[in-house]
Amino acid sequence: MKFNELTAEQLMQSLALIGEAAEHVMQGGIGEDLVREIAAYRSKPKAKGTKQADAYEWAAGLVSKCIPRMLKENVGDLYKVLAAVDGQTVEEYKACSNAAKVVSDVAALKAALAKDGELRRLFAGFLA
Repeated sequence: MKFNELTAEQLMQSLALIGEAAEHVMQGGIGEDLVREIAAYRSKPKAKGTKQADAYEWAAGLVSKCIPRMLKENVGDLYKVLAAVDGQTVEEYKACSNAAKVVSDVAALKAALAKDGELRRLFAGFLA
């Protein structure tokens, strides 16, 4: 995963690819389930002193939880996300990937979204 090494132009192309995948996922069954989970989370009473970081932790966990289902239902969208965080087009990613790389990249993506993961740190400014 090379997301931290991308140039500004590569980052914009990657974000567009991730946005395309997210839009498609949200239009399917996973999207419906995500909307329900988000609504349920938002309707829960929040304990006094709950930090915004708790919401981000929950959201990152929700995304990580969806990865196995994406492998089953939206593999094309998962390819888009994996290619994007590697700074490549889907075609480039598929051309240089094998089973071990894909499995490794999925694990790296989950780790990058976890607390103190590189994607969480990279986007911390957007989430504050």
